[in-house]
Amino acid sequence: MSADRQVILNANLIPGGTIGSPWRRAAPDGGHFVTIEHYVDVARVAETGLLDAVFLADSPDLQAKDWNSPSRLLDPFIAQAVLAAHTERIGLVVTATTSYSDPYNLARQFASLDAVYHGRTGWNVVVTGGDAAARNHSLDAALPKQQRYERAAEFLEVVTALWDSWEPGALVADRGSGRYLDPARIHPIDHKGAHFRVEGPFKAPPLSDGRPVLIQAGASTHGVELGARTADAIYSAHTDLESAQRRRGEIRRLAADAGRDPDTVKLLPGLIIVLADTEEGARRRERELTDLIPDHVQIANLAARLDMHADDLDLDAPIPWDKIPTEAEVPGSRGQRAVFLEFVRRRGLDTRGAARLLAAGGVHVTVVGTPEQVADHIETWFRSGACDGFNVMMDELPSGLELFVDTVVPILQRRGLFRTEYATTTLRGHYGL
Repeated sequence: MSADRQVILNANLIPGGTIGSPWRRAAPDGGHFVTIEHYVDVARVAETGLLDAVFLADSPDLQAKDWNSPSRLLDPFIAQAVLAAHTERIGLVVTATTSYSDPYNLARQFASLDAVYHGRTGWNVVVTGGDAAARNHSLDAALPKQQRYERAAEFLEVVTALWDSWEPGALVADRGSGRYLDPARIHPIDHKGAHFRVEGPFKAPPLSDGRPVLIQAGASTHGVELGARTADAIYSAHTDLESAQRRRGEIRRLAADAGRDPDTVKLLPGLIIVLADTEEGARRRERELTDLIPDHVQIANLAARLDMHADDLDLDAPIPWDKIPTEAEVPGSRGQRAVFLEFVRRRGLDTRGAARLLAAGGVHVTVVGTPEQVADHIETWFRSGACDGFNVMMDELPSGLELFVDTVVPILQRRGLFRTEYATTTLRGHYGL
């Protein structure tokens, strides 16, 4: 099977695991899960399984779930730079926001990381909403959503122009003449826009593989349109195959409308996995992990997702739909919230059910079962055209990922769906771009 038709598998490195409670029962001290050693362990397991990339999510503010689990406390730039030194082939995806970053500085950071990674770099482009994050960046409130995405589009325009401003051969390093850089091959970009003024020239090492792979995760209309125009891959959240098929079709249509080859935009839904030898064993494992999250933590997390006060929620009562703020009343990012609410309504969940759903990872599609059941799910979605691969979210790390690598990956390999060795040395190559 050609590289561009293999299943793409990223490991989502959520410290400790997706469910958020493994730190309470794991052998290491709970503080271990915010150490770089934990990250290195996970990355090495992922590379042993020949996965495409390790993905680090991030947010610029301390969120509700961060208070009670070892979630995303390390800076992804620093963490991934260390992981690059402990791995050889696997891609390394860094999350960075366009809302509170500077395009010149961020372009230089990624170019520098590329010099370390040698083409293994990916940038998960995040457009950050929410006033809490804004207040950490000298603002009283986040920009309105349309302005945030306008800024993001211009941000990407500036960053890619900077990366493209060095022609091949710009680095001369001619011992005879004493000339190191060729000024004729390094161009100012002279950008003057609504949000940024950037002249150049760009000060950074030349990019080894064109530019980092661009990944986008917005679930709103604005996010989907931005991703279709600019991204190489799109992360998404789906609870059923049909919604993923619709999203992939929408992205491909929007990409074609923007003059792009639709085959160059990959859709990678999140996939929560709980594995065991039997389905009942996997369900027991999921229950045990979810039960380790105290009720007051589940209430706090659910209240944060619904933009409500925790006092207005009772695990033993129906969901107070009349008290949930409308989409227009929510200041932050609303795409994932809307998906969650729609799923809760469709399933008829009560407050406890909604809280446990969120505790177990949210509204990403979930497979709780045997290695064969997980492999069947991956194959069905891939062959039906619902996606190009998955952002794998294991219940526990690194143990859950070790189980996935030892049991699921060999099944996918036997079915001709996944590589048996790395054929390329870059993330762009792994993705078949």
